[in-house]
Formats: sequence, structure tokens, C-alpha cells
Amino acid sequence: MVENPGAAQARLLLGALHEQVAAISHKIEKAERRDHRTSTRGAVHDRRQQSELRRDLYEAHRLIDGLHHRYPETLAARRGENARQVLPAARTRLPHRKLN
Repeated sequence: MVENPGAAQARLLLGALHEQVAAISHKIEKAERRDHRTSTRGAVHDRRQQSELRRDLYEAHRLIDGLHHRYPETLAARRGENARQVLPAARTRLPHRKLN
């Protein structure tokens, strides 16, 4: 059986998005650890950076959810092989936002 070209492209994009989620999650964890060791002025900057990173993380999850909704066949692959590659912090469930 030949795979739908859209689904194949969605799988590639999902792989990149999951890598981005892992990288952003790592940056958030790093900023949170640094937040406890910095001055008040530095902590304000770190919190602003964490807020921007969380916004990016939510957007990546929104895109992932949208791709899974549009191409349900991509969910099976996500539950298997790719699930082990994502950092634990990246697997936390975020609030669901309605797609446009």
C-alpha cells in the first residue's frame, strides 16, 4: 500500500516538531535551574525568556495536535518509536486549544 504523500510529509514535519519540543523543553529546564541562582534583575530576564520559550512550546504542541487531527494515521507512529525519543518534560499534557 502506498502512503498518502500528505501523511508522509506530516510525519517528517512531526519529527522536526518533536525535536523542537525536546530542545525547547531542555532550554526551559536550564533557564529554571539558572533562575534560582541569579540576581533579581537576572531572574526577571530569565522569567521573560521562559515565558517566550513556553509560548513556542505551546505553539509546537498546537501544530503537532493539528497534524495528528488532519492525519490520524500519524498517531500510531507517535505512540511507538518516536515516543521514546522525546524528553519526559516534553511529554507533559498541555491545555488543549481549539484549532482554527
